[in-house]
Amino acid sequence: MNYLKTFQALVFTAIFSLSLISSLKAQEKIIVPLSPPAQTTTSSSGNQVTIKNQPAAIKSAPISVQEDPSNELGLIYSVKKLEEATKLIENNNLNDAEILLASIKDWLTEAAEHHYSLFQTLSKNYKNQNISKIEKAHALDFANLRDQSYFLLAKVYIGQNKLKPAIKLLLDIIKSQPDSELSQKAYKLIQDIKFSDKATN
Repeated sequence: MNYLKTFQALVFTAIFSLSLISSLKAQEKIIVPLSPPAQTTTSSSGNQVTIKNQPAAIKSAPISVQEDPSNELGLIYSVKKLEEATKLIENNNLNDAEILLASIKDWLTEAAEHHYSLFQTLSKNYKNQNISKIEKAHALDFANLRDQSYFLLAKVYIGQNKLKPAIKLLLDIIKSQPDSELSQKAYKLIQDIKFSDKATN
């Protein structure tokens, strides 16, 4: 159940980031008046007639590519895969969980690096500030999800008694986000498998 709570928090964070991205995109759009001014014309009988224009249609913001569950490159698609892996672990189906996590963690690592690289490049030009912020948000989201995949795969490895590869993944989490709750859980696992001593009061 702890895994599901972690994923619920992760999905909430991802949706919040995606809402921020949609807001940044909306700033670049031209606002269309809801009620264009009425026009006055003269009929064939010489009387003036007021013609009311219909309100202009408002274009809704397109769905973020990260929110599309069918987009294999998107964040939500990867979240769903980690949810599948979590259920496999809870059902003690460790072999299938390992296969799924090993593939998704590699993509999450690459995606985080690609988005961060884009952020670094685009932020050098002040004209690209909006899109560079979007890339930074993507990089952070994918990095958080990457670390979550590391944690789940480490749990699988520990269940399979593959302790050495588990230690590497847990250390990577601690280096990535040393002050986070996930990092604390990773360090507790390191202690539980007797790689490090537990602190005494």
